[in-house]
Amino acid sequence: MVSIKKLAIGGGVMFVFGIILWCGFPALIRSQIKKAIGLKPGTEIREMWSNFPLPLDFKVYLFNVTNPDEIAQGQKPIVKEVGPFFYDEYKMKLDFVDVEEDDTVEYSMKNSWFFNPKKSNGLTGDEDMVFPHLMILGMAMMTLKEKPSAMPVVGKAVDSIFHKPASLFVKAKAKDILFDGLPVDCTVTDFAGSAVCKLLKTEAKDLMPDGEDRYKFSLFGGKNGSVVPGRMKVLRGIKNYKDVGRVLEWDGKPALDIWPEDHCNAYNGTDSTIFAPLFGPDDDIVSFGYEICRSISAHYRYHNKIKGVKTLHYTADLGDMSKNPLEKCFCPTPDTCLTRNLYDMTKCVGAPIIGSPPHFYDCEKNWLDMVDGLHPNQADHEMDMDFEPMTATPLSAHKRLQFNMFIQPIPKFKLMKNFPEALMPLFWVEEGILLADEFVDKIKMVFKILSIVGFFKWLLVLGGLGMCGAAGGLYYKNRENSGKLDITKVTPNNNNNNTEKSWPPSMNISTIQASVPANLDKNERY
Repeated sequence: MVSIKKLAIGGGVMFVFGIILWCGFPALIRSQIKKAIGLKPGTEIREMWSNFPLPLDFKVYLFNVTNPDEIAQGQKPIVKEVGPFFYDEYKMKLDFVDVEEDDTVEYSMKNSWFFNPKKSNGLTGDEDMVFPHLMILGMAMMTLKEKPSAMPVVGKAVDSIFHKPASLFVKAKAKDILFDGLPVDCTVTDFAGSAVCKLLKTEAKDLMPDGEDRYKFSLFGGKNGSVVPGRMKVLRGIKNYKDVGRVLEWDGKPALDIWPEDHCNAYNGTDSTIFAPLFGPDDDIVSFGYEICRSISAHYRYHNKIKGVKTLHYTADLGDMSKNPLEKCFCPTPDTCLTRNLYDMTKCVGAPIIGSPPHFYDCEKNWLDMVDGLHPNQADHEMDMDFEPMTATPLSAHKRLQFNMFIQPIPKFKLMKNFPEALMPLFWVEEGILLADEFVDKIKMVFKILSIVGFFKWLLVLGGLGMCGAAGGLYYKNRENSGKLDITKVTPNNNNNNTEKSWPPSMNISTIQASVPANLDKNERY
């Protein structure tokens, strides 16, 4: 009986501990994740968020124009993609100001790019490209849009500043277009040139000084290694883990002021470098991009697996301002809404840039028909990302955006007098990451611990039930046996020397001795 009791107690303890492990350990893990995600100074997550030790993959693809002379005569543009020009991109946050009462942190940002020839597929940056002169094209299209009567003045200024170019298209090395820069001569003294140069000095933020009143203009050179002028203010997520990284202010303002409606000006989501953990397929991934002056939502598509880790696969797009009422405020004017997956960035960047997915992927077909040489496909051109939902770790991400400008005939501007109408693709970028094995291994370790705990919880629960069942079975078996009568047959010993004879003759008489329970014996007496 003692062994049965010990067996039952041991089984019960195992079962209860298994249930506690079953219910309590996942809750403990979630609690630790909630605490760990907060951007508290001195913590590992704060350090990773502030200065991620590994570079992002930054790929640039340029569209080389193969028929510049024909375009000048009104023919359809023909382009050929050249790339990727691969750069290691380092993102750094600096000059932090923490406010404990509000659970916020404010910071500045700095991006730096370093060319990576090993991953550029043989490209060096010395390749000759035929490319639209973006400063000339931007000046012409902005003037046409805002003050068409000033177009003759712009034409004279272009002749002065850029030394009477024969074509809107310039032949230059890829590295000059991307980072090193094309010359802008503001030593001119004529009225038109001086007036435009004065405007450029105040409005063109990315001009790089190259001597007195001389500058260079490139796509990324002015941003490389320099601190972004605006500062970002986000919640740290220490008081509420769901708020981690949520944008409160940008450039000292609680909302944008460039769109006609408040919901388009609002900062929705995080700063795109951190996300709240413990989400599922029903949750969207939302982030605010200061570079494009709007928030973007990514939606769950399917379950996936990256480097052996189960993930949720998300995709994002630029929406459809022509059909979605909530996106009407992104239309250039109430009567000129762009179609699906096109986004006018003019108000944001101060230049007539139209954003789109690369190669006009998932855009209306008419834009593709205006240009030859584009080949959109989902694998290479969709914006996507894979998240491990428990820790909100992005294992893989591809943020892709193409930059385009409209071209059209401008009778009062000789370089574009006979141009065709088209949305001209200029270049596209992919900012991405495939998380390194050392960080993936840390995620795998969490799930390995969960697997071990999962094994033990089943072992304890099933083992405890088995032990309790065995103890119960033994107990009932013993109880059943204790209720049966114990009958013993006794035979008298015959003594040959006994002279007395039994009666009746030749009959042996046996007596039966019964072991009677005490309670029954007591009743017999009464």
